[in-house]
Amino acid sequence: MPDYDTIRLDVSDGLATLTFARPQFSNALDIPALKETLDALYVIEARDDVGALLLRGEGDRAFCAGIDLKEIPLVDGDAAVDYHFRYKAMLWHQVMHKLVRIRLPVLSAVNGVCAGGGFGIVLASDMAIAVDDARFLCSWHANGIANDGATSYTLAKIVGFRRAMELMLTNATLSAREAAEWQIVNRVYPREQFEEAVVSVAADLAAGPTHLQAMAKERFHMGWRQSIEECTEFEIQNIMDSLKHPYYKASLERFLRKEGRNDQVKVRLP
Repeated sequence: MPDYDTIRLDVSDGLATLTFARPQFSNALDIPALKETLDALYVIEARDDVGALLLRGEGDRAFCAGIDLKEIPLVDGDAAVDYHFRYKAMLWHQVMHKLVRIRLPVLSAVNGVCAGGGFGIVLASDMAIAVDDARFLCSWHANGIANDGATSYTLAKIVGFRRAMELMLTNATLSAREAAEWQIVNRVYPREQFEEAVVSVAADLAAGPTHLQAMAKERFHMGWRQSIEECTEFEIQNIMDSLKHPYYKASLERFLRKEGRNDQVKVRLP
């Protein structure tokens, strides 16, 4: 396992846990942290013993506050600032692309403030749960910057056009409960129950049929932009591929023995 300075990566029992480890900066990601995050995602993707990815923020204050504004090279002139933002945006976008394309379920465990690019990370995840005092906000316009973090791809798709515009234009802060109502997170837990919930949901995802989870993830990301004819053609291709996997035969045999369906498919949200 690589050694990182700004993040932590652990793999145990089929679950990869990537922790943003800059709590003194509300886990905002600077360029080294983005590089390490991207490298960790490639490491996870290359392993065949990982069934799910859990994203976390170190400490109790923040999940991720987005970009680290303090590293902007203001004293070096406009050209340096332009280069900085182009380079940092490229890294952010590669991270977002990989979160969407990685053939694993991705769960974000939001333990506090979630802003800017951190908000984008949650939106790019497949599922998200939050502690009840977490807060969510776009923050880009308040910092004089256009929205980023793949929100033009994710936000309206998740919350709808009107709510997406409201969040972006007003820079409103959503409570954890409001984020659940807007479908930004799946569930909200009191802090004393949060850790247990994170462990339970992440373990269930990691134990599931990864190849089927990957097919569903890909279809949901692509299907909303395709015709029904295209969607159903890809669905039948996925069905035929799934029949070749040993998981299918084992599941069918359990069903025929009247042992019921595979409980691993059911992710429990306590």
